[in-house]
Amino acid sequence: MLLKELRLIQNDRFALLLVFVLPAMIMGTMWVATSQGGMGLGGGGEGSSDSVILLAVVDVDPTDTFPGEDLSANFTYYLSKSNSFSVREYDTEDEALDALYRDDINAYAVIPYGFEGNITNDIPAFVTIHISSTDFQSQTTVFSAFTDVVTEFRYDHGWIKGEVQMVRVREFQPTGNYTAATFGVFLLVFAVFIAVSATAAQAIVGDVPLSRMLLTPATKMEAILSKTLAYFVVGVVQSQFLLLLWMGIFGIRPNTDYLTLNAILGLMSLSGSALGVLISTLVSTRLQANQSFLFLLFASLIVGTGFMDVGIIDDYYPLNLGRAMIIDTAFKGISLADFLPQILLILEVSLAFIIFSWIVFSKRQTLA
Repeated sequence: MLLKELRLIQNDRFALLLVFVLPAMIMGTMWVATSQGGMGLGGGGEGSSDSVILLAVVDVDPTDTFPGEDLSANFTYYLSKSNSFSVREYDTEDEALDALYRDDINAYAVIPYGFEGNITNDIPAFVTIHISSTDFQSQTTVFSAFTDVVTEFRYDHGWIKGEVQMVRVREFQPTGNYTAATFGVFLLVFAVFIAVSATAAQAIVGDVPLSRMLLTPATKMEAILSKTLAYFVVGVVQSQFLLLLWMGIFGIRPNTDYLTLNAILGLMSLSGSALGVLISTLVSTRLQANQSFLFLLFASLIVGTGFMDVGIIDDYYPLNLGRAMIIDTAFKGISLADFLPQILLILEVSLAFIIFSWIVFSKRQTLA
């Protein structure tokens, strides 16, 4: 039955067009946008402005050349009294980087050696701000709030020559086009999950050969499993297509191995296939299947992007779990073994989709 499903998919030119050409169009559009500078990386400051930024400060400046006060300690004080920041002080940059890696802080600032001496001698003092490249939403907010503190610090001391300047550093950034890496890493999971769901949504409804096959000893559970596995295979093939385009066109070198990325996309393919088959058992016509897929598409765009708090959906929806997993592995290089609870949850949700499909399918007398 699995081989039969694969042959049906192979003969369905439109399904193959959807699975392979649509992702190519997405990646191609992103390439045009990034090459022309038309795709900016917004920080989502509007969504983050009400929350306090956890900022670590590493003061490595022991110089004492300014009369009356320690300028590096004074600058730390200005950061701490800002309404935008909650400041934590660390002794070394390694400690701050480890805290950033573990998401204990949103960013950290390094006050360099010679900070006070530079300002005293009218030489710009460069303070580096390090933020995780996976924290897409907070980047603009952090840099904007830090600029406000620098402006207040200079104004209160009567400095107007740019004595303090900011250097932005993104940590855990893959090699290659950062904008393409940021948007592309989400498009990988989204394209696989949605494209497989779309094609699988047509798997059962109106399948006349399946109606005849069920007159044989083949069971409805076997039919559900064969269709789920068939579209899972299609999704795995599509994953290779997407990964090669993403890494090849934009020169992306993720901070993890190719097998890890495939494992995550394989989970997206399995869960998307199971969800699509479930849709196909719930509807009675192909038109309803198309309408249900459109609802799934727009709902996933709303709840699966990560730019809004969707509560419990983030903890259970496979697309959201896959997005978080692939970002942390591709950017931070976190081992896939650290996501074992999320992997098991995706498998459990996929199994629930399959069982629910079987229950609904068992009660149906006709397929259309």
